[in-house]
Amino acid sequence: MKIQVHEDISYLFDNSQRHKLDIYFPQISPAIVPLVVYIHGGAWRTGDKSEFRQIAKGIINASQNRLVVAVINYELSTRSADSPRHPEHLNDAMAAVRFLVTDQSYPGRSIIDHGQVFLVGHSAGAHLSALMALAPHPHFAHLDNIKGVLGIAGIYNIPKLLRTNPEYCDFIDMAFDTSQHDDASPHCVARKFHDKAGHVRFMVVNSCKDELVAPGQATDFAARLVTTGYTDVTLVVKDLGTHDGALLNQELWNMIVRFII
Repeated sequence: MKIQVHEDISYLFDNSQRHKLDIYFPQISPAIVPLVVYIHGGAWRTGDKSEFRQIAKGIINASQNRLVVAVINYELSTRSADSPRHPEHLNDAMAAVRFLVTDQSYPGRSIIDHGQVFLVGHSAGAHLSALMALAPHPHFAHLDNIKGVLGIAGIYNIPKLLRTNPEYCDFIDMAFDTSQHDDASPHCVARKFHDKAGHVRFMVVNSCKDELVAPGQATDFAARLVTTGYTDVTLVVKDLGTHDGALLNQELWNMIVRFII
């Protein structure tokens, strides 16, 4: 199957590499198709869209050309005093979705159903995906376009993460002020905006062999969604490989496709 790739599309038009995305779409598509926005992990401090070509192409091939995938960059936190911090990562992710929904000129746009946007995130990217849906910014007008969120090895509860893995305080402190831990945790804010986000479907995935993020983040978050009133929540905890290795697992790609199509 031939897949077209267009790289380094600016979604904020400032020419920053952190504000660019790559878009993957089938050369021949059977119809207007949903859009997957893939948000990479890396503890809010590492990662680049160029590292995820294989999962983007794998998802399209698994879908038999019935999906388009956009892989986005966003600002990353460092140790410098003026480093980007929460909510700047989230603001960038929202800006990328806004661009993909509203811009009229980027390659592949003509075959996308912009009312069928699905966020797929890994680790820190799963956190951003869930937070975008569950704590919508008042100036983000495209929540209705987002029909589903699929999180892989996500960080959904920052206070719990620091209790179970206190050594993670290093990258958490880079990205968040202590006062933000609760409101920046999808688990903690799930109940606040159900009236706006109740239409969103969720799939919460964690490999039982994940060496970095324990399945408890996933199981607790899925349970919180259900008790909050979200009616379409799927929890998957099984052996998909290691934290990063799961992304190259064909079974995961098939899972993503089944969730969307």
